[in-house]
Amino acid sequence: MTEAPPPTPDFRTLFESAPGLYLVLAPDLRILAASDAYLQATMTARSAIVGRHIFEVFPDNPDDPTATGVANLRASLERALQNRAPDAMAVQKYDIRRPESDGGRFEIRHWSPVNSPVLDAAGEVRYIIHRVEDVTEFVRLRAQHHERERATEELRTRAGAMEVEIFLRAQELQEANQRLRSLHDDLEQRVQVRTAELKRANEELRQEIEQHQRTADALRESEVQFRHAQKMEAVGRLAGSVAHDFNNLLSVILSYSVLLLRDTKPSDPRFEDLAAIRKAGEKAAGLTRHLLAFSRQQVLAPRLLDLNQVVQGSQGMLARLLGEDVELITICERPLAKVRVDEGQMDQVLMNLVVNARDAMPNGGKLTIETQNVVLDEGYRAAHLDVKPGPHVLLAVSDTGVGMDADTQSRIFEPFFTTKEVGKGTGLGLSTVFGIVKQSGGNIWVYSEPGAGTTFKIYLPKASDTAQTEPAPPQTMTLEGSESILLVEDQEEVRKVARHILERYGYRVFEARNADEALRFCERPSLSIHLLLTDVVMPEIGGTQLAARLRALRPELRVLYISGYTENAIVRHGILEPGVAYLQKPLLPEALARRVREVLDSELGVNENPT
Repeated sequence: MTEAPPPTPDFRTLFESAPGLYLVLAPDLRILAASDAYLQATMTARSAIVGRHIFEVFPDNPDDPTATGVANLRASLERALQNRAPDAMAVQKYDIRRPESDGGRFEIRHWSPVNSPVLDAAGEVRYIIHRVEDVTEFVRLRAQHHERERATEELRTRAGAMEVEIFLRAQELQEANQRLRSLHDDLEQRVQVRTAELKRANEELRQEIEQHQRTADALRESEVQFRHAQKMEAVGRLAGSVAHDFNNLLSVILSYSVLLLRDTKPSDPRFEDLAAIRKAGEKAAGLTRHLLAFSRQQVLAPRLLDLNQVVQGSQGMLARLLGEDVELITICERPLAKVRVDEGQMDQVLMNLVVNARDAMPNGGKLTIETQNVVLDEGYRAAHLDVKPGPHVLLAVSDTGVGMDADTQSRIFEPFFTTKEVGKGTGLGLSTVFGIVKQSGGNIWVYSEPGAGTTFKIYLPKASDTAQTEPAPPQTMTLEGSESILLVEDQEEVRKVARHILERYGYRVFEARNADEALRFCERPSLSIHLLLTDVVMPEIGGTQLAARLRALRPELRVLYISGYTENAIVRHGILEPGVAYLQKPLLPEALARRVREVLDSELGVNENPT
């Protein structure tokens, strides 16, 4: 059970009871709130001043023609509004009118004011905090002190004049002593000034050295983050390239194994061999999906999502996964801003982080999942590479496990890196999390120390209020068809198996190795072609350029793209462009037939081949 959060403080009561003298002003200088201390010092009542303009409540003393209180305060407030920064004023003479019950006369008062603007999220002034200190007594005492000094000096002069006539030599000695004391005082004053200057210079030098050190530390941290980002980017490109090549090979292996299994009876001795081939191919396909996720080359299907739904929907499964010796705690802020992510991928992110946390607590412990609305400011961006400031949603997973040292933390997101025993982990879980978060426009950071547990923090940008979810694809009723399909694929093995699959489902297939051959097919007006099935990445002319040229000849032509990895021609930051139909390799017979049928039916509006 989690402890209930403490009650929210009554900030209005706290403000009004504060010992300082405070006013809260609107940008138009209306009084919005006042502390009790301020009301007492100015001999006013809250009901008499709140809602009124400050200079209506506190005008200049009409009996003082030299009064400058209103003019000086107005200038300070205007500077605070214009500069969006606090403005401190020198000591001001600003007389206060006593209550009518006490005669209503003005009382001489002196103040030390500071005007501090309060900015909203857009950087505009929302309020002005007007803080003052009543220094009237200090000014009065200082004036009395000056008057006493003046009277003392006058008496001393008179006494000296009288003694000149009587004690000339004594006066000369006294004057000499006075000059000596004056010189001594001047020397002491100069020493004090110089000492203060030296102390101030030393303090400024110390602060400058500290600032240089902080700057150097931040620069070193940025360099470390930049080198790590470069390494991850290079590894990601390599992983994506490997996944692309493997997806072509797996298209052939998996498709033929599935087709052969359909044609083989379970009693056939070859059935188990074929099933083993298919199972191995599916495991390899899983590895390529992890690699594509890490390299940010998978295609996402994002929608508006409340991460609390992800946490709550998987809570039961996570509890079973963790076992009885790990306590699962969830702390979900409500309401939580929505993010635009792929729900299935976020389920995978949470699952991988929880599995990683469970393995870090072999003897049990506590695992906490937290969601929270946060705002990343410029200071956070300065300390973290690639962070965009603004409103985000935090998903944090914390454990009380064994923790990690700095060297391990620097490598945990690399594919195939693992601290587990051989055979107990692929090293792709956290790299998959890294790729999904990055491709979703977010950032992930890890905080850990040996023996002190680990926390993963994921920051996803808050979705805009105008973001829309994509409509669900139409439901198909059959996988078979009789339409004509132009298949364009430069890899011969992939092209042959794709044709074999499509013909099994009843389609008529025309093969083309490249764009030139495909164009020759479409230049034959007597040839009916309903769908272009093309690889995205091909030599010379890619799939998108080919589709544009063919649609100029046949505007009614539908297009379905296939590829082993994403490419900017059809996606932007891993998200399909609107209206683009896409199928990720490796190809599987049923998946290929279903996607072809969906594209044909979505264009035609009806299913022409119901079963």
